[in-house]
Amino acid sequence: MFDLPNSEGPLEFDNIADDVIDEFDDGGTGPSLPIILLSATSALAGGVIALYVTYRLFALEIELSAGIATFCASVALGISGAGLSIVTGSRAAMANIAFSCGLIVISVLFLGVCTLVGAVTALLLTMVSG
Repeated sequence: MFDLPNSEGPLEFDNIADDVIDEFDDGGTGPSLPIILLSATSALAGGVIALYVTYRLFALEIELSAGIATFCASVALGISGAGLSIVTGSRAAMANIAFSCGLIVISVLFLGVCTLVGAVTALLLTMVSG
């Protein structure tokens, strides 16, 4: 292609592009969808298991059981989000954990809206059918 002035041979643009990519490789600073989904799933599973264990097996009051379950869900979310970020080499551990929390909140809000719409629909069907 192009000859260098000191006759070292042609200039290879592929090698230059590879060197530039290697130099600026940041190790994945963006959030990762699989990490977000696995972290959210781990948090929900940890919360459900903790609620069952504390309420059924330890026979604690529901308020205390819910508090312990929430704490266990938070711990499971943090450990799984940070652990998966470390394993994959992602530098976006906080973003992954934050998006996992947001996913859980959106899921709970969606469940609440669906429950309310279902309840209102059932009420209206009951009133109309007599």
